[in-house]
Formats: sequence, C-alpha cells, structure tokens
Amino acid sequence: MMCGIECDAAFYRGYLTGDQSPAPLAVALATIIALWSLVYLIGSIAPMAKPPAAMAAAQWSSLAARPGP
Repeated sequence: MMCGIECDAAFYRGYLTGDQSPAPLAVALATIIALWSLVYLIGSIAPMAKPPAAMAAAQWSSLAARPGP
C-alpha cells in the first residue's frame, strides 16, 4: 500500500512548532539575548590582555631607551 506524500507529511508534522504560539520563539530569542549579554558583560569586565607583539615592542623600546655603557 502506498500512502504517498501524506505519510511523509504526517511524520514531519510532529517536528513543527505551533503556528499560533509565539512562546517557543520568545524563549529562543530570550535565550540568545541572555547569552549574548553574558558574553558581552564578561568581555567588558575582564582585563584586556596586551597582544604578544605589543609586549615585545614595549620591551625593545625600553631597552633602546637605556643609556649605553
């Protein structure tokens, strides 16, 4: 017995969210915004580390500024 596209549609219908309910979308958006805010706040509070090239340049410039023997 062949049921055609109706069988496939019935199978995949279980994965669809309700078209009338905005709750899943609201939960997903709230979660994304909360995670983004957490990452942003941690990044703004954490001390900024100097890149290795900047530290090396600072060391070389301090060595170059020393008076020679």
